[in-house]
Amino acid sequence: GASTTALYYTVHKSIRGDRGYTTRTFFGAFRDNFKAATLPYLIWLAVMIVLGCDAYITYQVLKTGSMKGAFFLVMIAVAIMWSAFLFPYIARFENTVKQTLKNAFLLMVRHLPWSLLLLVILIASALSIYIIPVLLVVIPAVASIVFDFILERLFRRYMSPEDLEREEENDMYAS
Repeated sequence: GASTTALYYTVHKSIRGDRGYTTRTFFGAFRDNFKAATLPYLIWLAVMIVLGCDAYITYQVLKTGSMKGAFFLVMIAVAIMWSAFLFPYIARFENTVKQTLKNAFLLMVRHLPWSLLLLVILIASALSIYIIPVLLVVIPAVASIVFDFILERLFRRYMSPEDLEREEENDMYAS
């Protein structure tokens, strides 16, 4: 949770924004977001464990020829799409845990086509790494940059004019 949040923050600020040193930015963001990201991560992890157990049961049911268990596979996809919004949301906004979980979920639902694209990117990334393991060095960085392009476009719609102005100011001073 905290590392994914720090990764998104670092990609946005250091790599795309050309502000500061990558390693220093990552560990600073990790430290700053550790508390904010850990509880949502534990909640997400609990959901994924339950869904993982359900997926195992689904697999056993599907082996019998019944399609009754496919629902849990869809729920796992929803949980993964939710996490694609959750940790970047924590990196960009400050809210209570409950509000963060809710807002990330609402963003995922409201921007469902983008959510599906993020899911496809994650699946393609995982398959690429599975097929060609050496891509583990490159694929996470590329996927993170693509995620930043997509999510920043969506997040900016929900930022106040003051926050947007502050972002522009920071970008101007970084150049």
